[in-house]
Amino acid sequence: MTDVLDYVAVMPKVELHCHLEGSVPAATAIRLAARNGVALPTDDPDQLYRFGSLEQFLDLYVAVSAALAGPDDLAQAVYDSLADAARGSHLRYREFAFNPTNHPGVKLADMLPAMADAARSAESEFGVVTRFLVAINREQPPEVALELVRSVVALEHPYVVGIGLDHNELAGPPALFADAFALAGAAGLGRTAHAGERGNATEVRETIELLGVDRIDHGYAVLGEPQLVSESIAAGVHFASCWTTSSFHSAGRSPIPDMVAAGLPVSVSSDDPPMFGTDIGREHAAAAAGLAWSPADARAFVLRAAAAAFGPDDLAGRLEAEFDAL
Repeated sequence: MTDVLDYVAVMPKVELHCHLEGSVPAATAIRLAARNGVALPTDDPDQLYRFGSLEQFLDLYVAVSAALAGPDDLAQAVYDSLADAARGSHLRYREFAFNPTNHPGVKLADMLPAMADAARSAESEFGVVTRFLVAINREQPPEVALELVRSVVALEHPYVVGIGLDHNELAGPPALFADAFALAGAAGLGRTAHAGERGNATEVRETIELLGVDRIDHGYAVLGEPQLVSESIAAGVHFASCWTTSSFHSAGRSPIPDMVAAGLPVSVSSDDPPMFGTDIGREHAAAAAGLAWSPADARAFVLRAAAAAFGPDDLAGRLEAEFDAL
């Protein structure tokens, strides 16, 4: 198989940056919203995720999150999203970020068993392995974040491999969440955080230095400070970036090629795939074209993502075996 896009289409894929609430297939979101009495702008799955502004996107994101009103709803979203990605894009591993505090009617202790059961079902049926990142909503007070991490640490659920920090970067500076991240680190959890998507290089630096992260989600603003690029490389910080959504912040051109050219360790993920008309297959196809990959480049890119994963120790070996069989 010599054509690189054909190779990329069938190769196993890994993604480290994907939000559960932004990954619900449209038909699933409509069904769950109807069941839970949540109003959506339309009940047409072909139109649901079409929006014309950031405000419309945020309103839709909130509504879909509200439709995930119980453990069974969250489990259905996990299963349906994984099924689509595994069947359509050969996804083999995903770290699924979700915001427990965006679902106030559900206890974390009730969410996780249902979501893990759904993940196990998807793994059994489609061969996709999943682990979860408990994400802090930075628009909420730091006390909420600290209590959330305490709950995560106390539960010690085997499918939770790390914590994240998301929502509006401009609303919650990294320093507010240092205690929560320190607690997670002391408990051996992986740590990632959104930075440098809307914020600047200083925000990226503070996220690395104050939160002790292993990874940065997005991180494009790192390019604004060459010294920070060098320091990030030396520290081994991985950038879990997203080709499609990164283009929205750079006049239609993704900054990922510049990050790769600078030597930063980068992977591509789908972020909120159905909401932005993408999937993990399209993200890798865009990267293949934009970075002029060879098949060997594509393989190395996926394995680099696997090395930055917080999940199973045997992940890289399983991927290597599947690549060898192509």
